[in-house]
Amino acid sequence: MARQVPGHERAKFVILIILFMPVAVYLIWVGSISRREAPYLVPGAWDSVALLFAGSGLGLVGGPVLLTSLHDTWRRYWMTGEGPLPYASLEGSRWFWIGIWGLYLVGMAGFAAALIYRRRAWTCIYNIESATLKAIIDQVLQQSGKPYRQLGNLFLIQIGNPAVEESMEVETFAFLRHGALHWRKPESLLRREIEAGVFERVEETRTLDHWGGILLILCGSVFLFLAVLGQLAMAFYLR
Repeated sequence: MARQVPGHERAKFVILIILFMPVAVYLIWVGSISRREAPYLVPGAWDSVALLFAGSGLGLVGGPVLLTSLHDTWRRYWMTGEGPLPYASLEGSRWFWIGIWGLYLVGMAGFAAALIYRRRAWTCIYNIESATLKAIIDQVLQQSGKPYRQLGNLFLIQIGNPAVEESMEVETFAFLRHGALHWRKPESLLRREIEAGVFERVEETRTLDHWGGILLILCGSVFLFLAVLGQLAMAFYLR
């Protein structure tokens, strides 16, 4: 006969899996592409989707736990773990809680949409040396023949007649061999022209092996182990 597991114990195992599994998958994915011989390009919108997936466990678990903690019975349950899941305590104010959950879901969807929309102005380049990326950008800008000036990581490029300046910001993270291009006007023809030249040179680039990707894979493996451990513990209790 299967063992009866208390409701709060089941909830702990499920929460453990939901929290850690997406983070583990994301870290292992980023670590894997950071171990490639060649750089890997990801549009900013898709990079945001990957980040949202990594944080989906927190959104699915953290938010509901916080909301239900507003109710005395649920707050006592989360703090002490006594008794079964107190669904019945919400029945007297069903429509109020339906409204709360509806607002939460709309807020989460709005946040995700806003993040993806905002990040469309970015182009992420994984597994590339900072100096290599900057050298490639300089080559592409010089070959384009367009006048430009550089202020730190910000490039101001002149186009049109009369000349109008468009901006491109370059961000780099040397330890993880990560770079990103940020455009003020994400739909501009200048972006397509410059990034086409950058992509062409990036494809011919090779990156030396480094510890950043290994570290990410190890961190992801730890989270994956915790998620699998939660599943095994649940199966053991159900025996």
